Amino acid sequence: MGKLAGKVAIVTGASRGLGKAIAILFSREGASVIVAARSEDTKSVPGTIHETAEAIRAEGGTAMAVRCDVTNGEEVKGLAQRALDEFGQIDVLVNNAGGPYQYEKLETYPMWRLDKALALNVKGVFMCTQAALPTMIKQQRGCIINLSSGAAQTFRYPGDTVYGMTKAAVERFSLGLAREVREHNISVVAVQPGAVKTEGAEVLYPKGFDWTGWQEPLDAAKPFVWLACQTAETFTMRVVRSPDFETVWP
Repeated sequence: MGKLAGKVAIVTGASRGLGKAIAILFSREGASVIVAARSEDTKSVPGTIHETAEAIRAEGGTAMAVRCDVTNGEEVKGLAQRALDEFGQIDVLVNNAGGPYQYEKLETYPMWRLDKALALNVKGVFMCTQAALPTMIKQQRGCIINLSSGAAQTFRYPGDTVYGMTKAAVERFSLGLAREVREHNISVVAVQPGAVKTEGAEVLYPKGFDWTGWQEPLDAAKPFVWLACQTAETFTMRVVRSPDFETVWP
């Protein structure tokens, strides 16, 4: 029996990359997975929610693809309702959907891009969490894992001020929420995944790029299985780095 047998997990941004890898590993450990993202058709970057769900089902797992724009409140509510209608519970929420919206110096950063970055990286995490919380509180159990970035605490790339700001907000949100919901046995953590060789990264970087030190998505996803098994008593209110799993933490 898998470590997540009997659990239901929602993974946002699961059409490709780290989100897809997390969804696949959760399924391999017995979870029923709601694969959520906007991507229903392959465009500039490979990967769709349907391809992820099909990959899970091909291995004998249970998956449901749900088209969801995490910046749209009605779609987010619908995502949580679809999970309840299909499986009757929500045990794990992975807020993986996010993006940099192009790095640029603050003096020339357009307001429309700031609005998009905040909506995707901060408001999206807030709304998905708010949609799943009532069910977890009723169950008196649950686990919320929010994707952050090393940019929240260090300077990673030129012009990453706005992106770093949004991820710092995610970390503070995670720590504060963990305090609020501890009494309901809900674990909340933020994870900095490190450098991951995703489909998006391969499109972004030029041919011949040196991928030394970058993780494959399935390797970067392994700590998420352990985190999804935790409770408010065992592991919560933490910001951790995925590459440090089993060395620096737990």
